[in-house]
Amino acid sequence: MDGADLSKTATREPSIRGQLAELTERQGWVHHVVDVDTGEVMTTPLDRPLAPLSRAERLAGLGHGIPPPSPWGPVYKLTARSPYQTAPLNWLSVYDAVITLPDAQDHVYWSFPEDFQSSHDLPGLRSHFDEPPQQRCVVTLVFAASSWAGAVGHIRIAGSASGRIPIAGNYAEHTVDLSFAPLPGSPVEIFVFLEPGLHQVVFYSITLQAERVIIGTPRI
Repeated sequence: MDGADLSKTATREPSIRGQLAELTERQGWVHHVVDVDTGEVMTTPLDRPLAPLSRAERLAGLGHGIPPPSPWGPVYKLTARSPYQTAPLNWLSVYDAVITLPDAQDHVYWSFPEDFQSSHDLPGLRSHFDEPPQQRCVVTLVFAASSWAGAVGHIRIAGSASGRIPIAGNYAEHTVDLSFAPLPGSPVEIFVFLEPGLHQVVFYSITLQAERVIIGTPRI
């Protein structure tokens, strides 16, 4: 997608808003749990929005012995509406989006042609968390996505935590929980790359928190 195509698409904001509203009416839900240590990805299709207890159970299934919820520790959340925080320094950059809607919808939208090919400069995003909790953490990425008919697209996550999330079929809301241990004294940086096979992707939020407080929904 070149700059002219992006500019042309951005002028269709009301149409895009309407299209996304229609897709949401018939969307599904999927929960992905990634153990960064082993590379294991557990994907669970859902017939309703993600619920806190079953979410925590799937994370506990990784075998890290997640204890009952204790008092809330640091929780850092970045969205299109809130992409920058100063204390501590946390920020979000988005690359090659069709349109950013930071108002009441608070999301970023990408759309890809069926013949979209991989390159060294894939669209996506980068996030930075300057002072992560000094214990095992969970990064949570929340987005909606669909793939082209007959294709399996992927959302590749790299940096401090990594995983490759398959996107197959119709439009659904995906919650990806990545469990990992940050390097002591280092910031957490997460890169997200959108790969061929994807049709539409809508980014909602990325959250970093201590693993012990994972019982809680990523969206309010």
